[in-house]
Amino acid sequence: MEHEQLFAANGTEGNAGRPSSGTLSSSGRCDADERMAALVGHLDRFVAEESSRRHPEEALGLLGRLQVRLPSHMCDLTRQATAADPETDAVGVLKDKSRLSGRDAKRMAKVAQRLPDLPQVADALSEGEITVDHAKAMVDAADRVGSEAVESDPDLLEEATRSGPDRFARKARDWSNRKLIEAGVDTMERQRRAREAKLWVDKQSGMGMLFAKLPAHRFAHVQQAADAQYLELLRRDSAGGRDPDRVRAPVQRMADVVLELLTNLDATTGETLGGDAGTRVKASTQVVLVAEQAVVDGTDPQGRCEIIGVGPVPRDIFRTLSADTQLAAMIYDREGRPLWLGRNQRLGNAPQRLAVAVRDGGCFQCGAPMHRCELHHIQQWHRDGGHTDIDNLVAVCRRHHRQLEGRDLVAQRKPGGGYQAVPRDGPPP
Repeated sequence: MEHEQLFAANGTEGNAGRPSSGTLSSSGRCDADERMAALVGHLDRFVAEESSRRHPEEALGLLGRLQVRLPSHMCDLTRQATAADPETDAVGVLKDKSRLSGRDAKRMAKVAQRLPDLPQVADALSEGEITVDHAKAMVDAADRVGSEAVESDPDLLEEATRSGPDRFARKARDWSNRKLIEAGVDTMERQRRAREAKLWVDKQSGMGMLFAKLPAHRFAHVQQAADAQYLELLRRDSAGGRDPDRVRAPVQRMADVVLELLTNLDATTGETLGGDAGTRVKASTQVVLVAEQAVVDGTDPQGRCEIIGVGPVPRDIFRTLSADTQLAAMIYDREGRPLWLGRNQRLGNAPQRLAVAVRDGGCFQCGAPMHRCELHHIQQWHRDGGHTDIDNLVAVCRRHHRQLEGRDLVAQRKPGGGYQAVPRDGPPP
């Protein structure tokens, strides 16, 4: 339906652009409530029409395009409100007038404030090419490295148009880290100085509270240790004969994980756990540092140097490696792809897992860290005769792995790089 027909159908504007007689106040201005009612009415009719035609996916796509356009207008209006009165609380206005949560209002207000410094980002947001979450990620990057650096790199904006908001937020953070490292900033030292932890007793409930901020490469160890212990407690809760009323909720289980790792005491009985907590933590964690040979030998200090799941790190990280660090070389072909490691078994082996970790960095759907991922055959082993070769394996977390198999989805390579889950062609298995 054309725009002129749309306005005419709702009685707000004629085909020639002239105001219609039933929608103007005595002062000559359209009543905002009437215009909104007409717009909502047309939207309702549109959804009903598409539903009757059994085109729900098409309707969802069009509504999605409308949804991503709204934040741009909200940012413009927020700037107008604050420009008219500098004392205006942008966050309060957004919460009051737009019914946004406090978190969403703060995000929107920050984007609105910084968009004038990022005109290309503002244009992409107004055209619906990116969401406000993409814009927020680029605003955060600009805070770290400057607006000029963000505006001068077209690849960053292009990546935003191709990636989902969560994955792009990580990529934008890694991009800004690389810029800082290239400028000589020691990002690890900056994070080390910003580390903090607090322990206190909540006055209202009397419960102990714990909060901590750790450098990303150190937190990777903590996260893996916590995940390993969480799975151990989950196995205990899932054991046969357990009273369902005594099975812990996920948040309760994670609270017990923290207690057991810090104290080596069983969270349920208070008895000492077998072994030393520090030893168990160390044995259950592993981080993968990837560095090009030119970085290691110093011939190209600006080459790739990053921790999988953490992001780019300065070359000085080599000084922090412990004596028991395991080193492994990996050979690539001329196009930078890890070479195949054979098809002697159905499950990928340790070298293949390491190669996939270097290539994918985590789950191709949600970006979950590699220690939560499994190796999935793009062409299935049994059904499609797929090989256990490096170019037929992709990292996927346990949750999305179950979705791929339960919903009969397959991982498909995207033209611009990466993978996506799509319905399988042909009859169900």
